[in-house]
Amino acid sequence: MLNSADEEGLTFLPLTFSQADANACATHLILTLFPDWDPAHLDFIRFTDGITNTLLKCVHKKISTDPATGQETVSIDEMESVLLRAYGKGTNVLIDRGRECQNHFYLAQHTLAPPLLARFNNGLIYRFVPGRVTSPQDLSTPKVYTAVAKRLGQWHAQIDTTGLMNALDAMGPRRRISPDSGVPELIYDGDSDDDILGLERGQEATVEGAASAASAEGTAATNTEKTVLPGESELWLTLDKWITALPENKAAEREKKQELRRELEWIEENAGLRGLGQIVFGHCDLLSGNVIVLPKKEKRTGFCPADIGSSNDTQVTFIDYEYAIPTERAFDIANHFSEWTGFDCDYNLIPTSPARRAFVKAYLESFHSSKTDKPLESVEVCDEEVQQVMDEVDSFRGIPGFYWGIWALIQATISQIDFDYAAYAELRLAEYFDWKAAFGGSDGEASLRERRWLSQ
Repeated sequence: MLNSADEEGLTFLPLTFSQADANACATHLILTLFPDWDPAHLDFIRFTDGITNTLLKCVHKKISTDPATGQETVSIDEMESVLLRAYGKGTNVLIDRGRECQNHFYLAQHTLAPPLLARFNNGLIYRFVPGRVTSPQDLSTPKVYTAVAKRLGQWHAQIDTTGLMNALDAMGPRRRISPDSGVPELIYDGDSDDDILGLERGQEATVEGAASAASAEGTAATNTEKTVLPGESELWLTLDKWITALPENKAAEREKKQELRRELEWIEENAGLRGLGQIVFGHCDLLSGNVIVLPKKEKRTGFCPADIGSSNDTQVTFIDYEYAIPTERAFDIANHFSEWTGFDCDYNLIPTSPARRAFVKAYLESFHSSKTDKPLESVEVCDEEVQQVMDEVDSFRGIPGFYWGIWALIQATISQIDFDYAAYAELRLAEYFDWKAAFGGSDGEASLRERRWLSQ
């Protein structure tokens, strides 16, 4: 069966998923990848936690018949279940899909992501991750946020950004499977489908690429080009790229775009955040829907990363790596804290200082354990280091609002998903401006989010 990207190279299916006929398209994709599966035994389960992509779980049922009674029994092997993720329309403006594929492949090599099985024109297919998707309320429970902190510490310690950039070579030749013949072919550098995959581009991020994508979506962009060197944060380039991709067809759009450009310049010149603290490989999208609580060890089926610390402790894993980039660790942590509020932005759920301190301590213990291969229980973290990271995260607390506010403005113009992106953009950008006011020592009344953040 053609299902091992690690052994045989990454498979490419020259097919496109369409929402107009979702089940038929998904069936065609799955049967092209798994030609031995019986189409009558396929089930698709749609997940609705995200607001960008379509996510379908594909289950292949096994049906056996008791020869004595003739009674049929249906069973499911979760080790064979897969997830099909189709990209939201126009999201290439926001996301480098070739880079996302690379991220997933490299993380899978470190058992921090499920095996990547195939890529198609507008999505990915990978192994199912068993477990329970968290809610925003779950994120604030100590057992869950401690588990998240430990897994994030492992991520930041184990994933080398230089190795990540070299992941393309490790992926080996890609395989293209024709939906007509089902015969796999190797795809070598220079073949046309590499351009579709987006895997042959240089690894230095550029605004020029974003400008081309923005133009394709009917938005205007400049021809400026900036690059990020290995080991540097890509957060600021990403923000620059997204602002470049904002529409400017109307006077109000042009004014908003100019305002956000000025704000980015102000942040870079005045806030002292670029390069603050360690540069790590950040997930950058640790909302509740991307945090999976794993089953207890004895009940696990399907992909699961190794436990951190005691197997009796709550264990989690992360999914969806489309926004993952090298960034300041404080941004990744501050962004996760901002996600405790959910899409409704319930600022009563923002973690207070004691909760953030407990998170940071667990994070640092896991980080040092992963870096040194020492048992987690033998690692001690001094108060000074905890406070240093607390201060870094505090400094970054307004940037997630700026980041996702810009993102939502773009989504408002391209997305077909039923979500009020424009209102969401206003909420998130308000977080940034509240932080900026506090940064400038404003005497005005602090917002609920700022008051909650500063509470003890």
